[in-house]
Amino acid sequence: MSQWLKDHNLPYRDSVEKAYSTDANILGATHEAKKLEDLDSSIELVEPIMGVKFWDASVKIDTEDVKIEFSQGRPVAVNGKSFKDPVELIKELNAIGGRHGIGMSDQIENRIIEAKSRGIYEAPAMALLFIAYERLVSAIHNEDTIANYHAEGRRLGRLLYEGRWFDPQALMLRESLTRWVASAISGTVTIRLRRGDDFSIINTTGPALSYSPEKLSMERTEDAAFGPTDRIGQLTMRNLDIADTRAKLDLYAAQGQLGGSDFDLIKEIEK
Repeated sequence: MSQWLKDHNLPYRDSVEKAYSTDANILGATHEAKKLEDLDSSIELVEPIMGVKFWDASVKIDTEDVKIEFSQGRPVAVNGKSFKDPVELIKELNAIGGRHGIGMSDQIENRIIEAKSRGIYEAPAMALLFIAYERLVSAIHNEDTIANYHAEGRRLGRLLYEGRWFDPQALMLRESLTRWVASAISGTVTIRLRRGDDFSIINTTGPALSYSPEKLSMERTEDAAFGPTDRIGQLTMRNLDIADTRAKLDLYAAQGQLGGSDFDLIKEIEK
């Protein structure tokens, strides 16, 4: 197609000489096709349009801290500056993240046509939002809620990928994740950026964090909610479950479902 357009002197933003094609919007850019279809062509073939070549040692990148604030699941401020317009907030984070090359990835993905494709992606703002949001999720919600959030999130992400964002099943997932997970996500996360995806989380604060060092401390703490004797009791109860599992595995072995006829699941300790 690019050759045909060139032969007919038609305007075209890419040329036959370019090693790949690019599509982009405010949330990110994708580079694919042509030479990028060959797995021996690395990410370094790409000329970033949303950031810097973090792999290039000649590119100077200074360490920078960014503070992102969320209110009921929505990003509302960057480095203390409030944004009423989410588009402007995304632009700000794109600029900050782009200076470090964060959010640039090389992915082989499963397409909806049951085939695989390879692409190089840029999404600096989305990467920063993901890091900060996930940090707050892990600090606020319990283990089972987080597990369900991740499972349902993957399902919702796949529906979005397939262009089914407004299907009933997507609406159901969006409603539940927004109502019961996102609504509790309020707080601020500070991230120290270096090169590429090299970063550190410097601070996490919020009005309703479940994490509390006073509840479960490795140090000696007066009136701790969970102390050494509680741990012993917890291990005792856990051992009952482990014993049940061992008995079940012995049963499976006796029935020939594990190992051969001479298979010993638990061998005696030689004296």
